[in-house]
Amino acid sequence: MLRAPSERDIPAWFARATDVESASLAGDPVPDDMSAGARWFARSRRRFADGEAIQWSMDQAGVSDAIGTITLSFSATDAKVAALGFVLARAHWGRGLGSEAVCEVLRYAFETLALEQVTAEAVVRNLASLRILAKFGFKHTENFIDASDGERCERFALDRDAFENLRARPSGR
Repeated sequence: MLRAPSERDIPAWFARATDVESASLAGDPVPDDMSAGARWFARSRRRFADGEAIQWSMDQAGVSDAIGTITLSFSATDAKVAALGFVLARAHWGRGLGSEAVCEVLRYAFETLALEQVTAEAVVRNLASLRILAKFGFKHTENFIDASDGERCERFALDRDAFENLRARPSGR
């Protein structure tokens, strides 16, 4: 289930953000203290209010804390394009929960927001994220080196038509 982030998500966000491997795979810096969580939450609210992004917290039945976040960040130059980003707490890796959230957000992006394209980036060694992007038909567009940490990364794009064609197939989600 996806919902708007709230202040109660800050401790769970901090736990995920301070998991060095998870932060590294997400391309995020590891925060120094819990006050970074308050800044994360304020930034999420500001970006939503300014029309720059929509961020959701991911919930799972029976789990009291948010298990991850997923975000659509809108292009400043093209109103029909957004970038997808997602991160899931390590305890929930490998259960298909990231795929469920991505599917929900892609449906929202293409059906409700009428976007034409969704892009995504992943570090080359983040095999789980690469599998999710491939599963939903994202096509590789370029390789690049992240200037902030020197990581080899890949960029992908998914057009609305490709997503709709994938969903129309009997084995599509």
